Amino acid sequence: LPLPSSTLRMMKVLIALASLLALSAGQLNTLTNTQELDPAGNFRLNWEVLPGTGDIVLEIVANATGWVSLEIVTDDGKYADVIFAGFNDETQSGYIEDWSLEWVPGTVPGEGSHLLPIPDESKDVILQTASFTAPTTTIRVKRSLNTGDYYDVPFHSGQMPIGWSYSTSDAYDSVHAAA
Repeated sequence: LPLPSSTLRMMKVLIALASLLALSAGQLNTLTNTQELDPAGNFRLNWEVLPGTGDIVLEIVANATGWVSLEIVTDDGKYADVIFAGFNDETQSGYIEDWSLEWVPGTVPGEGSHLLPIPDESKDVILQTASFTAPTTTIRVKRSLNTGDYYDVPFHSGQMPIGWSYSTSDAYDSVHAAA
């Protein structure tokens, strides 16, 4: 028996959707850039600019049992856009925050500290995946290269200053174990 035309249309839509999902998944599974940010090998950043989208996918792989953060720093080093994320073992789910912070220069060049991070009212980071398999936390996020948000540092080609930290706790106010 021939299928009704509505069923054939639905099958075509499902096939097209499956192809689109496979293409999207392929883009997100292949991150061609990687950089060890911690000399001890406890914090790695993988990334890929998604062609034609104006978006970047960032993946943090850290030897951390709590939260992780990635600070995208302005070229002058005075300000940072903070991606704060983790995987909560109790809820078995990932979490993400979009924050910013100001750096206070130290008396020695290249040294300093930062003020407490403040939440960004415009949430411009999308959590894609989060997982924890002892001892590694893996967080994958997507963001526009340039969000247009005053509190977000635009990505540009070439080298950019990046900060990182992680904690042994999921508590927002816990001090980092390494940075």
